This record gives sequence, C-alpha cells and structure tokens, in this order.
Amino acid sequence: MNNVKQANINIKLKNLFFKWLEITKPLHKLTPQEQDVLALLLYYHYKTKHETTNEKILWKIVFDYDTKMKIKENLNMKDSALQTVLTKLRQKKIIIDNKISPIFIPSLELNSKNFKMIYNFNIISDEK
Repeated sequence: MNNVKQANINIKLKNLFFKWLEITKPLHKLTPQEQDVLALLLYYHYKTKHETTNEKILWKIVFDYDTKMKIKENLNMKDSALQTVLTKLRQKKIIIDNKISPIFIPSLELNSKNFKMIYNFNIISDEK
C-alpha cells in the first residue's frame, strides 16, 4: 500500500528560504519578522557559499553591512528593527558567533533544480 503523498511546488530560489521557514515553523517557533530576516540571511548565505570556499570569509560577507542593507531594503525595515531581530536570533541560538546554526540551513546543492523535504509521521497509539 502506497501511503506517500507528494506535492510539487514551483518556487523561486529566494522564496524557497521563506517557504522553508514557514513550513518548519512548528519546529522553531520564530515570529514572522524573525523568519523573514533569517530567510534572507539563508538566501545570501546560499548565494555567497558558491562564490567563496573560505568559511570565515563566507560568514563575514553574510553578516556584512552591505548584506544587512539589502535585508533592510528588501523588508522595508529600519536599522534598529533589524538589530533587534538579529539580537533575538542570537538569544534563540539560531545565530551563534555570527554564523547560522547548521540545523536551520537547508541542504541545497549549487544550481539544484529541486529541494525535497520529507516529513515522517510516526503514529503512536492513543490508548493508555
């Protein structure tokens, strides 16, 4: 018996990171604003990761002034609001030492044309 349900969704790369955080919200419980900032950090991480092989430089670029300017512009956000969100992400251990925790980074290969995310529901008995 085939009990697998599959949905194929066409999505632009940048929007994939927003959708990733939206779908995984029950696991991280971030606010919408925190999700938006993290989604863009993940997007810029992905874009930069393929331009530099040095991990230290990669993270420096992701958290650079220019990247933060792009995020503020994209989300129509003031600097103080962005700094507050980044502080909250640090407090929640999503950003550690100016790096995004690996558990929040989707495994997406360079120039990949699809990304699969599988939920496995283990059904437990309701009976006592």
